[in-house]
Amino acid sequence: MQNEKEVRSPVGGYRHTMAWNLGFSAYWFATSYKWFILLFIFVPDLVSRVVPGGEKNTWWGIVFGTGAVWAVFGPSLFGRLNETARGFWAKRWPWIMLGTGVTIVALASLAGAQALAWIALAYFMLQVGDDLATGPYAGMVAAVVPENHRGFASAVLGSLRFAGQILSAIVYVIVLVSQLPLNLILLVIGLLNIVCAGLTILTIRNLPPSQRSEARHQTSYLKDWWASFQNRDFRFVYLNKFVVALAFSMVAGYTLNYLKDMHRSYRVWGFDLGQPQTTALALVLVISLMGVLGSAIPAYTSDRWGRKPLLISAGLMAAFCLAPIAFVRDLDLVFLCVVGFGLANGVYAATDWALVSDILPDKEQAGTSMGIWSSAETSVQVFGGAIGILIDTLNRQSMGAGYSTMALTAAMLFLLSTLFVRLIRGSR
Repeated sequence: MQNEKEVRSPVGGYRHTMAWNLGFSAYWFATSYKWFILLFIFVPDLVSRVVPGGEKNTWWGIVFGTGAVWAVFGPSLFGRLNETARGFWAKRWPWIMLGTGVTIVALASLAGAQALAWIALAYFMLQVGDDLATGPYAGMVAAVVPENHRGFASAVLGSLRFAGQILSAIVYVIVLVSQLPLNLILLVIGLLNIVCAGLTILTIRNLPPSQRSEARHQTSYLKDWWASFQNRDFRFVYLNKFVVALAFSMVAGYTLNYLKDMHRSYRVWGFDLGQPQTTALALVLVISLMGVLGSAIPAYTSDRWGRKPLLISAGLMAAFCLAPIAFVRDLDLVFLCVVGFGLANGVYAATDWALVSDILPDKEQAGTSMGIWSSAETSVQVFGGAIGILIDTLNRQSMGAGYSTMALTAAMLFLLSTLFVRLIRGSR
């Protein structure tokens, strides 16, 4: 009887089995697959083909920032709509279905994009589709998973995130080497989104709908949004998420252009990778493979040892591995640094969901608060255009200065994240 109580969630429906957690995390797998290839390779390459070569970072940064203001509020807005709705829309799975539908339309628009404005519009639609599902989906970890199993659930989410990235890179390489139409990548993203959303919907279909007391229904969205930040621990968790996401976006968003501008040979550890696109994919594949290894560590330690030691160790290791990239120009050494960075990133990604679920100020508005927290990752787009402009400006003064500054700044942000984690009191 005691064991049965341990695996039940506050609202019922959670099953502490690998099958249930894999089904629950399937949508996150598809989301990771989608954004990884689009942000690292596909959209930056698409932008670089329609703008002057010396301004590719600037314009990619502007496109990257088109959804910036929306991304600050989008996930939490849809999370709150799910919480306050009654009947059909109080369930979580319809939001995942709707978000998937908007994503398919956005992918179709991106496939036909020939102008910068059309690319920016399609990218914005992708952001909206993602936010429709993310708010209600993210809130389920805190609302459904018991505290003593959140480390495991968070680790499965983190592992599937990196698995999605690995598969995404492999498919891109196959398309590139086989000289197939690049839009085939968008088709695969769409099909995978539909299949994985279906698996998650089947897994959560019997979960009770989101519930709020009548008093909670009377509050406004802005009041709920602000109330989350009144909690001290939530502020530090949000800031931690934000600075890590900003650091990673610096590394991810401009990797391809860094390789194009700073390297003429793409030979790594004795293997000739041929071109910057395949080299960028090799880099992100290393990050993802090491991320899978890193995410396995919290699965068996987070619930026993606590979340904070793992996150602090991951932040220190990420900073230590990123800083040398600012100075070295040897691809062998760059890849060696990326191995350590990927391992640290895996530990972080497999622990942060559990941490925020532990300190959530109000479980009745889990969708709103988790939507706010997840928006920390997308709201870094506010700085997307500024980062691109800064890189191009510094590179014009001294080629490579922009990319070196980017790497050092990312390392310092990871160090800053460890301070925010130390200040959190509500989780160990």
